[in-house]
Amino acid sequence: MNCARVWTVRAGASGQADHIFLGSGQIAISSAEVEADVSNLPASRGAFKEAFGRSVSLRPESVPVQAGQLFRFVHEMSIGDRVIYPRRQDRTLWWGEIVGPYVFEADGADEFSHRRSVRWIGKLSRDEFSQGALYELGSLLALFEVKSFAAEFRKKFEGGASDIDDALSIPEDDAEAAVARDIGDTTRDFIARKIKTELKGVPFEPFVADLFRAMGYRARATRAVRDDGIDVIAHRDELGIEPPILKVQVKVNEANIGADCVKAFYAMVPERDVGVFITTSGYSASAVAFARTKGNLRLVNGIELVDLIQKYYDGLDIAFRRAIPLRRVFVPDVAVAS
Repeated sequence: MNCARVWTVRAGASGQADHIFLGSGQIAISSAEVEADVSNLPASRGAFKEAFGRSVSLRPESVPVQAGQLFRFVHEMSIGDRVIYPRRQDRTLWWGEIVGPYVFEADGADEFSHRRSVRWIGKLSRDEFSQGALYELGSLLALFEVKSFAAEFRKKFEGGASDIDDALSIPEDDAEAAVARDIGDTTRDFIARKIKTELKGVPFEPFVADLFRAMGYRARATRAVRDDGIDVIAHRDELGIEPPILKVQVKVNEANIGADCVKAFYAMVPERDVGVFITTSGYSASAVAFARTKGNLRLVNGIELVDLIQKYYDGLDIAFRRAIPLRRVFVPDVAVAS
């Protein structure tokens, strides 16, 4: 049985520490309330709570959670443990091994000064994992131990046994926060999966046309008239003769779209019109660089597409809402809860 523990560490609410995680080979957590080397503190949760308790910017009810996370980062996380980094930018999960002890690096440029060295072993798309595993990664905490689905992550990344008996208990300091799931991330995962299953292929063009209609455009899919290279035409005026006319190409795929593909599409867009390339994946750096030089070209990646679906969901045709069934719920306000 693999005794190494599995942890999840986030690179900040918006991924602002991504350059540290992937560029420096370190994981890091932010603690503006205790921006000092804590390796000299007594190795007890009480000592860490006392240090956090001196902060005037931290609410009293948040002290146990914040102190507990840093304590675990310093004293419970061990060399050889595995770590998962959910990267928001491309919806991937990075899998690594802790290879260094806790260090404090106050370089003046980042608030993520509490760090550990990590050796990245591999990465996989979030779509490779079960919904249950993704839910476990949805904790509001910046650092937490993965238990219920640790075996699935080990098996996917390292080919380990799938029947590891993981404990299901949660440390009391983390209990309340651990049950609060990041509904936003799991909803995004659900929408992305449905696009690739329920809307794969031909039905995707009418769906994008309907999305544009929900956004206030008059839009139609062009597949029926075989308008090669242009999948959707959208416009604001009733007759569709006043510029700008949006010429849209859509692709459901896994790999990033390269510059050649974007250039070929743009060649079919008249100067007075606007080209919109929509993909469920992303774009290469050269494709993005090319688009920046064109004032009438807009690239929409998979993350932005999901954002648009969420924003304009109520305006979609009932058939598409059945294909991507969602309902509105109240969720914790992460900005206030953290």
